[in-house]
Amino acid sequence: MRVLITGAASPLAIAIADSLRTDHQVRLTDREEISTDLEFVRSDLGHDEATDALVQGIDAIVHLTHAPRPNDRENEWLDINSRRHYNLLLAASEADVSFALVISTLDLFQPYDVEMTVGEHWQPQPNTSPAQLGAHLAEFTAREFAHSNALDVAVLRLGHVVLSEDVTEQKYDPMWVDQRDAARAVGLLLQKRKTLDPRRPRSYHVLHLQSVSDRARFSSERICNALKFQPQYTFEDRI
Repeated sequence: MRVLITGAASPLAIAIADSLRTDHQVRLTDREEISTDLEFVRSDLGHDEATDALVQGIDAIVHLTHAPRPNDRENEWLDINSRRHYNLLLAASEADVSFALVISTLDLFQPYDVEMTVGEHWQPQPNTSPAQLGAHLAEFTAREFAHSNALDVAVLRLGHVVLSEDVTEQKYDPMWVDQRDAARAVGLLLQKRKTLDPRRPRSYHVLHLQSVSDRARFSSERICNALKFQPQYTFEDRI
């Protein structure tokens, strides 16, 4: 497949690109220039011919929505995850892109009591921070595209993305997920997207992913069963 990955300057996007490049043609995009040996197109995701061209020939989009950068202003980040996000999905639907995977965050469920078994069907409870409100707006927009049969959409809500070796001295976070597990799950979702629910040719799916352990904050059971996948990094040795 030809896969477009947005937010290419982020470490997670780079990890996803590295995991996909062996089996797929990868195109990266971001609003700032990056150094890469993969195909890269700088884009502001405007409502214009440039965004139309960005998605031409693309089979699937991996769209990162959940990681504001330190210098982003609140209004700018909300604009990225509402207007510009809409522009991308509209261009994708008109270009007959077959699948959009929206990367969101499990932080949307932090207000629930830790004793509750929160699942994918629970309602998000975002606060007003740019990271959470932006992710929530992006999910809402993506869901509307799916429900109007314009795109086949999946939302992958991740825990706190880290590299296991970088947090050896840190206090255990029950929402950790290793960056390599997240990247591997993205690859499997692209591969198995048509079998997530074969009853519907156009559909909307939500999946949760974080490390799997008795101390984990949220369950990853659904994605593990759907993809026959098990995260390799459990952080069981952390205090």
